[in-house]
Amino acid sequence: MLNVSVETLRLYEREGLFVPYKLSSGHRRFTSEDVAWFKCIQRQIHENKLNFAGIRYLLSLLPCYEMKPCYLDDKESCPAGTKSCRPCWDFENTPCRQRGENCRTCVVYQQVLNVDNLKKILQVKFKCD
Repeated sequence: MLNVSVETLRLYEREGLFVPYKLSSGHRRFTSEDVAWFKCIQRQIHENKLNFAGIRYLLSLLPCYEMKPCYLDDKESCPAGTKSCRPCWDFENTPCRQRGENCRTCVVYQQVLNVDNLKKILQVKFKCD
């Protein structure tokens, strides 16, 4: 469907560009929103010449502490705070994860899957249409 290898999808995952839905067997499953997001990533790389670090930086601009309620202590101790160059779901030790929250279902990550809404949030003109 995407004309990419399985290894490319694994690379996107390792680079923190998406959070996969995994079955207990370890197999990954993708929604239509995931597919749209993969295509957007590919366009950013091939058409806009962004590298993984550039995409991660743009994703790190998502104001997760504003998009979901955070305790003040959490906001101050979270490694995904305002000085990070990685999106919040790319960290293992966030207060959200420590509470057992699932990044895949988090409101912040769900905004990434809605590419049109992501454009508005970041106020960046992606060419993902």
